[in-house]
Amino acid sequence: MKLEKMGMRTIKTGIAVILCVIAGGYLVQNPFYSAIACIISMQDTVKGSMTAGLSRVKGTILGGIIGFLIVLIKPGSPILCGLGVMFTIYLCNMLKINKSVVVACVTFLSIHLSIIDSNPAQYSFFRVLDTSIGVVIGIFINYILARPDYLDSTKNEFKEIEIMAIGFIEAKVVNKENLNIKQFEKKIKRVESIYSKLVDELDYKRGNINIEKLENTIDICREIYFHMQSIELLENKLYLNESNYEKIKKLYKSEQIDWDLDEYKSPVFNYHLSKIIDEINLIHNINNSN
Repeated sequence: MKLEKMGMRTIKTGIAVILCVIAGGYLVQNPFYSAIACIISMQDTVKGSMTAGLSRVKGTILGGIIGFLIVLIKPGSPILCGLGVMFTIYLCNMLKINKSVVVACVTFLSIHLSIIDSNPAQYSFFRVLDTSIGVVIGIFINYILARPDYLDSTKNEFKEIEIMAIGFIEAKVVNKENLNIKQFEKKIKRVESIYSKLVDELDYKRGNINIEKLENTIDICREIYFHMQSIELLENKLYLNESNYEKIKKLYKSEQIDWDLDEYKSPVFNYHLSKIIDEINLIHNINNSN
């Protein structure tokens, strides 16, 4: 088995948990709940950490309130237990905090079924406090330690897409091969995923980022993929027109391309090929300007 390098998110999670356990002796009643909240709040982006952490705090508060109110009626009642869970889930959905359902229900059940060693009000308070401190520590560590540079990653993906697009034309036109363009599709999805994380980080990143330029570049990548798909669907014998012939010679710095030329045949093929070449040049200029 090949050992892989430990990811920074894993390392940051471990560091945050260490701080939670240390804080357990001073700030929290039970570091167990703080550590869980800390692990859950350690996401790919600071915004993701805040969203996940806040969701857990909301769930703890809601479950604590419902558990405290129902336990005043009759602790441990099976009927009230089921009704309480139903009401907890209903309120989570109504308040648009669906991701808090499990946390809210667990907190409610802990109080109602008396899996606690203190009174319900005190338990609810300390669960919210423990959870909040764990969330704060998780977000803090995620913010200050080795945050990924999603801008550089996005730019690197653009460079790889340029190389892959050039390779597509080389295989299709120069070497006359049929390609599976699924790899290009995966690359588009990857750059979209990285870019979405970059957008999440904008509020916590210094410096100006030209979002419009990045979005336009992603659109160009999508258009290249669309034209690739269109070319792959063509099955008849294909011909290059003179314009594309010269563009390809220039692109590959070649004196001659072994391809049949005709100005009027294969208009669809030449249209999509021309678009790909032009868009490769656009990405090339964008990559060199960064």
